[in-house]
Amino acid sequence: MIANKVFLKKTKRGNILKIVREHYLRDDIWCGSQLCNACKQENPVLSSDPVSGSTLFPQPHYLLLDTNVVLDQIDVFEETTLKNIIVTQTVLEEVKHRSCPVYKRLKEIIGDSKRSVFTFVNEHHKETYVERLPGEKPNDRNDRAIRVTAAWYVSHLSLDLRNMSVVLLTDDVANRDLANKEGLLAVSVAEYVRSLSSCPLLADKLSSHSFSAEGKVALYPTHLTPSQVHEAVKAGKVLQGAFQASRENFLEGQVNVEGFSKPILVQGRE
Repeated sequence: MIANKVFLKKTKRGNILKIVREHYLRDDIWCGSQLCNACKQENPVLSSDPVSGSTLFPQPHYLLLDTNVVLDQIDVFEETTLKNIIVTQTVLEEVKHRSCPVYKRLKEIIGDSKRSVFTFVNEHHKETYVERLPGEKPNDRNDRAIRVTAAWYVSHLSLDLRNMSVVLLTDDVANRDLANKEGLLAVSVAEYVRSLSSCPLLADKLSSHSFSAEGKVALYPTHLTPSQVHEAVKAGKVLQGAFQASRENFLEGQVNVEGFSKPILVQGRE
């Protein structure tokens, strides 16, 4: 099956060029589960009977990650306690695009045979590939693709009488709410980790980053943009110079500004 991607591009000469790209979809991509008898797969990595240590989800289940939890909670997922994890192609490509260091760490996790981590090529599976809707943001489309994959796994694995569960881990409140409305199991990484009674120390590796705008309090003022800095320097509101840290006090430093006879003292901590 072929899905065509069509978009318009403006050339340097001002001409409009129509570009058509073929996107091949298949129906023989493996799910990676030892539980599945429908897929003709070799060496499936996801256990047929994963042991759950979670008090929230005591039933056997697989974990499905979204992009942001990988980027912000990679320290947690490097712990060997978490096993039987599904990483979609959508997440893998987005992580690679946004952070090469995290991508390399994720690839090492996937390559660890003891972890039972499976990469599912959802972008080329005819039942999990989703087109971007008109006006839909790329991030929203990717979140929807991950939810579609989660729903497909639940349906696909329900062919077995054991009915394996799939838990979507996402720190995006909106994505989590949509998943719950669609009948999926979705929870934040913090909630899931704290439900692992046998791994209390794992909570120490949690990042405090949150994707909810509600109730968020900024610890520090946001940085000025380059254009704001340029305008402030030009107007004399901001001084520009070379910073030299103090050898005696790590909370102090000096800035040498052109036109000033003495360096300006800079102190940390309010």
